[in-house]
Amino acid sequence: MTKGCYTCRRRRIICDNGLPSCRKCRDAGKECLGYQKPLVWVKGGVASRGKMMGRSFDDVQTSPDRMSDGSPVALPDSTGGDAPGQDSLDIISYDLPQIPVVEDALDTVQSENYELVGPGTNISAEDYIPTPRGMVDPLFKDLNPLSRFYISHFGQNVVGCLALYSNVRNPYRDLTVLVGDSPVLAHALATTGALHYALLASCDFSPTPWLSDGASVTGTLPSPQEVETAVIRSMSRGPASKIYEHFLGLKQRTLRQLSQDLRDPIKRTDNRTLAVIVVLALIDAIESGDGAWKYHLEGAKKLLMSRKNKRPSSPTEGIIDWLDAFVVDGCLVMQVMGSTLARPGSLSKPFYSSDMGPEALKRLEETSWVGCPAYLLEVIFFVHEGWCADPDPDTNPPAMNYSSNFLPKGSNPLQSPTALLHHIQAFDPVAWSEEMQNFLHLPDLSVRTALATIWQAAVYLYASRVLSRPRTQGRATSNTLGLPPDHKDITNLLIQQIPLIPVADAHFKCLIWPTFIAGAECRNPSQRPLLLQTLSAIYYDVTSVNVRNAAWVLSLMWQKRDSKRDQQQHASGSPSYDDDDFDWIQELDDSRIDWLFI
Repeated sequence: MTKGCYTCRRRRIICDNGLPSCRKCRDAGKECLGYQKPLVWVKGGVASRGKMMGRSFDDVQTSPDRMSDGSPVALPDSTGGDAPGQDSLDIISYDLPQIPVVEDALDTVQSENYELVGPGTNISAEDYIPTPRGMVDPLFKDLNPLSRFYISHFGQNVVGCLALYSNVRNPYRDLTVLVGDSPVLAHALATTGALHYALLASCDFSPTPWLSDGASVTGTLPSPQEVETAVIRSMSRGPASKIYEHFLGLKQRTLRQLSQDLRDPIKRTDNRTLAVIVVLALIDAIESGDGAWKYHLEGAKKLLMSRKNKRPSSPTEGIIDWLDAFVVDGCLVMQVMGSTLARPGSLSKPFYSSDMGPEALKRLEETSWVGCPAYLLEVIFFVHEGWCADPDPDTNPPAMNYSSNFLPKGSNPLQSPTALLHHIQAFDPVAWSEEMQNFLHLPDLSVRTALATIWQAAVYLYASRVLSRPRTQGRATSNTLGLPPDHKDITNLLIQQIPLIPVADAHFKCLIWPTFIAGAECRNPSQRPLLLQTLSAIYYDVTSVNVRNAAWVLSLMWQKRDSKRDQQQHASGSPSYDDDDFDWIQELDDSRIDWLFI
């Protein structure tokens, strides 16, 4: 016999226990709740009375280690397990500042359940709400949350700037899939992400932080030491200082792990080790571009040459998979572009030669963020290795792989400096833009054609400036060549073409080197603000300190150019800019820095 239905029990009357429902409930017109205990919906909690009344498991969950007296308990370590062989970063606490510029990146961390409270933080047990462990990508399972966050930031915010058309082919994006098997590569990519994050966190996107409020670019400029102090201060102040410590700690870990791998005879020649060296050179270029990149480049070149000597083969054998190509291309682009602004003798002879064919330069044309056509990359290479460098008696004379339909058949661009300049002028930007349609089809070729025209003009100005200087060494000597008559017109053309590339366009990031060349050749002070505005927009777009340093070097050059012109005007009484012949390459040669502006 039951105690009656729950409706009668609530009404406090005797139930007749009728089936299937109570007759008293039916006669009274009420719903019979039956003889089983009904479900009770409790508002705001899991219990209708007692200590859990009004509370839910979403609000609090009793810890198994909770002390009976309710005393505080410490949060568990948020770092997670490190991969074998990885030591912890003692200087790092995992509290990332709330910075408006990088809110999206912080949302990424929160969505992946990364705990951003440092170990050792004490809170009350009643306030402790453990976060459920989220699913972690198997690639990142052996990495601590900080490394995962910065690698994620690298993949979302940095990778897109490291290829001409990132959505088509981007070798840097493919590196991310290797971090699970290569701790040193994971450290390197996390370091790159941390550096970019620190630059964003500084919230200072002015290309000229050393200039006072409204100071003119032609006014008195501080010394290089004062500029370095200003740049360091801008990166280490405010909320970004902790992130910059993260970057320094990750970079130190990368260098230490790389040193260990280089002592291992197996890992020494591993492609992933070489890829890390290329990434470190990129990090130094982003951090400043003032010379540290060349040490990594020289180390990678030595490893490539030693590997080539151990297995004699054809020049292109072994460069077949994408990781091999990534290493070769990374070294080649820094060798070719770095030689343009580095001091003479700073870089050793490149491993690339014309005997390797046009394939390597073609890959750079399609994948490198530099955006320079292979036709013109080869010209830059031969300006130094074919003319200015001392010839190697053990090698054959160089030969050009790329030719133009606008030149006579059988013409040799390396015959004379004038022939090489004609070779540059014979480059067809429209034909190149149409040929690139096979790699990525664009409905409108105007911007791509403008980029090719900009590079053609910049390479022409650079080559004519280099070849006009007297030389007593190299494959050819020159004493009286001088600048070509159209040098000034090409400079004006270049300055006019640069604004044709929209800031939001994928080609805009390719303008660093051409803009620097335009600024170095710019004679009219009224055109300089446009170039500084372009560098400012590039810095805001790619967030690389070498863009800021390019603006600094240009400002110093303009100051010296104006001072020299003023002295000539006092002597001759002519205010014209046409007779200005400022050798900015000599200014770079006299400095102590080997710049890389790409």
